[in-house]
Amino acid sequence: MDWTLVSPVMVLALWLFTSYLLLNVGNLIARRYPSSPTIWWAVLALSALPILPIGSSSELVHIPKVLLEFGSYIEQKQHQVPRTSEQSTLFLADVLLYGVIALYLAVAVYRLYTLFASWQNINRLLSTSEPFKQSVTSVPCVQLPINCSPFVFGIANCKIVLPNYFSNLDSEQQYSLLCHEVTHIRSKDHLALIAWSLLGCIFWFNPFIKRMEKCFVHALELRCDQFTVTHFELNKKHYAATLVTALKHSVNTHSFASAANFSSGALSLADYKLRLQEIIEPKSNKPAYLIILLSLITALLGFVNLKAAPAIHVNTSHWHNPLDTFWVSSHYGHISEFRNSKAHGGIDLVAPVGAPVMAVSSGTVVIADATTLSSRYGNVVLVQHENGYQSLYAHLDTIVVEPGTRIKGGGKVGTLGATGRVTGPHLHFELLYQEQRINPLAILALE
Repeated sequence: MDWTLVSPVMVLALWLFTSYLLLNVGNLIARRYPSSPTIWWAVLALSALPILPIGSSSELVHIPKVLLEFGSYIEQKQHQVPRTSEQSTLFLADVLLYGVIALYLAVAVYRLYTLFASWQNINRLLSTSEPFKQSVTSVPCVQLPINCSPFVFGIANCKIVLPNYFSNLDSEQQYSLLCHEVTHIRSKDHLALIAWSLLGCIFWFNPFIKRMEKCFVHALELRCDQFTVTHFELNKKHYAATLVTALKHSVNTHSFASAANFSSGALSLADYKLRLQEIIEPKSNKPAYLIILLSLITALLGFVNLKAAPAIHVNTSHWHNPLDTFWVSSHYGHISEFRNSKAHGGIDLVAPVGAPVMAVSSGTVVIADATTLSSRYGNVVLVQHENGYQSLYAHLDTIVVEPGTRIKGGGKVGTLGATGRVTGPHLHFELLYQEQRINPLAILALE
């Protein structure tokens, strides 16, 4: 099995499943505390917890049973064999992997370009605006010649963008709308919306991120309504009426992406109904048990991470070949009559006697002798690596490491020889995962 492909697929599947579960958990919490956008930041962060490389250094320090079974090791006659169909399969798998990566990058770049283009369109639209004088805030305000929802635009030097109908509103309604946008700016909501838009573009393949964003926008507007009414001491009923007026003027008009809108296009009719209810009779915005609940979820996902990390985090970026120069005389899984039609358990690498044999990655030496395993192995070294991987080096002429010692990737474990049951000098190399042999070509480029 090609673990270089299985690992990212498992990571993606685990992330999508976790995102789906946490999205539903967030919705349950939001029913009681609808005006808490922090919930959705927590949900987003927790969804990634199981796929973080925590606990990925876990090791198995015992000898796999498969190595102790009598007759489990089958030697292969030393002769050059043609490229196998499995190598062709690995090549096709690599092509597929690179194709998937190219597709991801193409869609991500396209979405980022679309987002950037929408910002450019807003900038061009703002070039047609006129300054609007007001005394509520020092933040510059401009008025567009079109009808839309009032919104905040910009990053460092943001501004409040007002619609054409704004001038026709009474002073109290204008004051309410301006206070609402000022609250967005003070809470830096416009920056949060940009961050969510960028995440949606980068992680476009996770549909639950977009649904989290909509829930976040809903909670953001509810919190902004509550803070605006409380801080500026506005009349709740008049503020709610202003919201309805803005909605009437903004219906069937353009909603700008990544902008803090008074009437957001991400909200549904049911959302606005709840929003009006929350303005008149707001629920608690300080959940008493929320911290405990999120802590329990964090602990659970952390446990899942510790258990799943060895299976999904291959981390082969620092792995390299056990010999500098060699040629392959027998591939993994090769079947021949010489071995009674039994599959080869490793891969044989031919090089001169005395050639240094190096550890393929950092780890702990578990075996370094000629007696622990079958005598067919001769002088053998077994190294335990991260994530449940082990590497075995057989038929060594000399061994230069001892059991229990740590060795760095590329460190010398011995020299190539012809000890044990062999038909010629070579290195018999095996790679094991979770106590089972796997094809070394799934991890190393032994060509």
